[in-house]
Amino acid sequence: MTLSIVANDLDPLKGQLLALVPQAQASHRAEALARGLGFGSNAALRAEVAAGPAHCEVDNRAFVDFLASRDVPDVPYDTLSEAVVRVKRPDLRAAIAAVMDREPELGSRGYRTWDGRLTARENAEIFRLNREEMLKAHSVEEFVRAIAFLETKEKARTVKRKGTSYGYKHDAERFHEAQAPRANPYVANGLFIAAALHLGFTVKRDGHGPNGFINIASAPVRRDRSGLAGHLRGDRKREAWRNLMVGGINAGLEQGRFGLSGDDGWDGTEIVYRFVFDGLPAIAYVRDIGGELAVHVAIQPTARGEEWVRSYNAGFLAGEAFASGWLEREQGCWLQMSIAPTGCIRNALVDRVVRHRLEPLGYADSGRMM
Repeated sequence: MTLSIVANDLDPLKGQLLALVPQAQASHRAEALARGLGFGSNAALRAEVAAGPAHCEVDNRAFVDFLASRDVPDVPYDTLSEAVVRVKRPDLRAAIAAVMDREPELGSRGYRTWDGRLTARENAEIFRLNREEMLKAHSVEEFVRAIAFLETKEKARTVKRKGTSYGYKHDAERFHEAQAPRANPYVANGLFIAAALHLGFTVKRDGHGPNGFINIASAPVRRDRSGLAGHLRGDRKREAWRNLMVGGINAGLEQGRFGLSGDDGWDGTEIVYRFVFDGLPAIAYVRDIGGELAVHVAIQPTARGEEWVRSYNAGFLAGEAFASGWLEREQGCWLQMSIAPTGCIRNALVDRVVRHRLEPLGYADSGRMM
């Protein structure tokens, strides 16, 4: 999130951080705020805004890491973004809420869908969580990114059916990646739809699916997606995928990040952690998606690997090898295995990853897809 900070913003921001991180010392919160806004110290931040508006990029990781270095652990990742939204952009959160009132079937992932494998109560709970997600700080950021992209587009007289909101939201991400290669470009499907409705575009739902058709004057530009994860086929690639997933899950269990049941005390908030895979640096992303865990793993991560690994098809944007899948925890405990799992791996790493076969810690390394 990019924003302009003035001197009068500092006290309200510190007030919000007091409410959000009361366990931290005031001086630590002030220094963490400065780090999260791109400054080396609170003094440097205050000097900059004293001279005039400071244009800043919110860095949640820098904020959280500084507090962790001062023995304030487990601060939610988007705490700084939440404080910024409350102080600088409450109108945008209100705009999202207004769209939600108009579109009761819209959630962060798009329009409400029905999963026949789940009960009515489970489907309702998933949709409730998706609705809640719409108003979180990171969703406000995604709403802003979608608006910035859509403001470069003209409205067509009729709704175009050559592309859906899901395709357009990828165009918005590429648009922002080109504008600021070091910033997070992600836009959720539901927030893109919300932004389009907020700006007066016409959106028509694509049947009973999550996507919408939008009267954007030109269809989404098709670009090379070869760097993104795809379907891994063949025994060796499947084995490499299996080893990456087991490595990431084992590391999370060993570090106490989560357990093998839903009552492990973890609240399900998304986490990113580091580990070592056969001597190589690696990162993993885990999130509870309703009983099962979404798991993404990358080895030899890129400079922005901790951001990209959150995407299920991040591929080489996250690291030199990437795998994503699900760990079932409700009906048993197993790694869900498909014929062609999602991932990608550099040819030079295939042999090494295949050879590094780890045994799963208390779960099966292969089971049916849920």
